[in-house]
Amino acid sequence: MKTSQTLRLALLLLCLFSLTACVGARMGVSWPSIGLIDLNGEQHIALAYNNDVALLTPSNGLPARLLNPVNGQPLRDNDGNPRSWIFRGSDNGGGQFYAQPIPIDSETMLIADNNKRLLRVDSVVVELVRAIPIEDKVVASMLAADGVLYVPFQDGGLGAYSLDGFRELWRVPTEEGIWAKPLLVGDNLIFPSLDHHLYAVDRESGAIQWTVDLGGAVASTPLLANDRLYVGSFNKRFFEISLDGAILSSYETQNWVWGTPAIDEDGFVYLADLSGYVHALDAEAGLALRWSQQIAERGIRAGPLVLDDRVVVASRDGKVYWLDRYDGALINAREIDDRPELLGDMLLLEPSETLAIDEPLLLVTSVHDGRLLIAFGVDGRQTWVYPR
Repeated sequence: MKTSQTLRLALLLLCLFSLTACVGARMGVSWPSIGLIDLNGEQHIALAYNNDVALLTPSNGLPARLLNPVNGQPLRDNDGNPRSWIFRGSDNGGGQFYAQPIPIDSETMLIADNNKRLLRVDSVVVELVRAIPIEDKVVASMLAADGVLYVPFQDGGLGAYSLDGFRELWRVPTEEGIWAKPLLVGDNLIFPSLDHHLYAVDRESGAIQWTVDLGGAVASTPLLANDRLYVGSFNKRFFEISLDGAILSSYETQNWVWGTPAIDEDGFVYLADLSGYVHALDAEAGLALRWSQQIAERGIRAGPLVLDDRVVVASRDGKVYWLDRYDGALINAREIDDRPELLGDMLLLEPSETLAIDEPLLLVTSVHDGRLLIAFGVDGRQTWVYPR
């Protein structure tokens, strides 16, 4: 039964998202991964997609300029042009990138590629220092904590490596792949798998503490709130789970739930599904329904974001939607030019000196090379666009 379910899941993923495993180590188009990373004492947007990893300036979306560490002057290429922070897989063994880079120190970082490697990169001059072979391909972001790197593998299993020598410390097998970043909760790592289970393992030894079967593939990092875990699965259900692995309550959705949910200060959880519905549930009342609205014309893969009294979702229909978080009413919708699929998770940047922005920015990724990353003000005004 599990084998036939896995085959159906694989076919659906091929059709729905064009995430195609090909001969050798190559993969087809996925969606960009975004996060924040420090560079020279400043925070930059880290964008990983297909063959490139780029660090972008939050205020304008331009790639960060490389500076000479001795005199602070711009580094230049052979033609005298200023160099930008872009690490290209085409120049480094044909790597493809789907996960966030991990800083090791002020001068180096790790980037996982789809050629079963960890790439140690000099982040000052953006050059490959060392390629470290690992067991499998990686499509989800890694987690570094207390000198240990935890790596989720595309085809199954979670590995732990020492950051000082990249020695494998342990590995936990799973029947199917892990497509979400692990979550550290106390002494346990919590992670989902496409084999339908949510796992908790001891961070030191990798010993399994508990597993829970959620009836369908799980491809998102759970939300941790109020000593509870909140996560959806591909069996059209959303779950509230205790930290010892007990299902406390569940809610039936219209379709698969892929993205990590969001929660507000009043204890309401917001999730979206692949039929274009957004749901608001009361986490204090056993996931009781507050409202449910079909907002988008196509599915919503990414998790929602809560911005003050708004909930924001990005859809496969090429639109970003702002909803009233109290009743789900549509307040604003912004259509991206050419309506590319919006599949990657969004990111909210709050004003800060390290980001050098005066107003909050909402970052939305698409699969369009000319509009790979779009920045909006919280009111929906477009601020800048990054083309690859």
